[in-house]
Amino acid sequence: MGENGPSSALPPINKESSTYSDALPENTSEPEDTEDPWTNTCWQAVRYIMAKEGQTMEGTLPEDDWVIELYLLEGGGARYREWKPRSFDYIGVYHLLLGIGPDCFWYSDGSGGFFLSTEADGTNEDTVFAQGHMADGQLMLDFLGDQFWMERQPMPAKGGEYCMADLFGQWRMVSGETVTEGDPEVWNFTASEMEIDRRLTFHSSWDETEPDGVDYYDEWHPGYLREAQAMAVEYQETPIYEGCGNEAWRLQLFSVETIYQNYAEEEFYVTVLDADTLLLQVRLKDTDGVHTTSTQIFSHF
Repeated sequence: MGENGPSSALPPINKESSTYSDALPENTSEPEDTEDPWTNTCWQAVRYIMAKEGQTMEGTLPEDDWVIELYLLEGGGARYREWKPRSFDYIGVYHLLLGIGPDCFWYSDGSGGFFLSTEADGTNEDTVFAQGHMADGQLMLDFLGDQFWMERQPMPAKGGEYCMADLFGQWRMVSGETVTEGDPEVWNFTASEMEIDRRLTFHSSWDETEPDGVDYYDEWHPGYLREAQAMAVEYQETPIYEGCGNEAWRLQLFSVETIYQNYAEEEFYVTVLDADTLLLQVRLKDTDGVHTTSTQIFSHF
């Protein structure tokens, strides 16, 4: 990622208010010790106590439509997420209240626990929204007064800290490369130089009878349109290709109508490389059995 947005380079083919002000350390923005027990760990909530509309609510997690996970990564980065599995959107009012996405930061509290903050320098009490510590073999996370007991989970393969909900929204193609079977040359291109306006939109449905959807829009040179609405998806626990940057999962997209009419077969795969980078791979086979693979980078817009 560059300072001004996502890099256009492709991966190689095969390729209430805070209550923690009294406990805040004066100058601790990163974990003090890289050998601490928190770095590079994954946690999932199994029990909660919450206050809602003057009442105390207790329950167990995960539920079919509510999973809470926390990833404490190297370098002080963290990902806190509440999401509905196999959905294109995050859930939970905390993201709305805090005005943050799933990305946040963690740092030691100096007493064997840690803080979660919306900012990397994290020492400002207004940025701290949670504190965690071990209690009876579980991580107890105090989140703005609500409490979540979390159990440690194995760290997923690279990219597993992202999920389907990270696809939510609109994406536009930045660049790509195409390989055709039998042709030794790789065609590298940018969307702007080829006058391609190719977009993917992932949206969630709050109607239980309607599935989440994907819209594919393609205009290659002004006026030459391809459009596929409401593509179906299948979640697969395998990378698009070895070394692609997300080794944990991909989605296969299915269009009701053929998009590329001159080909006998077509396959579409997407995954997330980071919070602002989507990878799309299109695999085509023509009527002579020749395979063409186009691997493309998209960014949020």
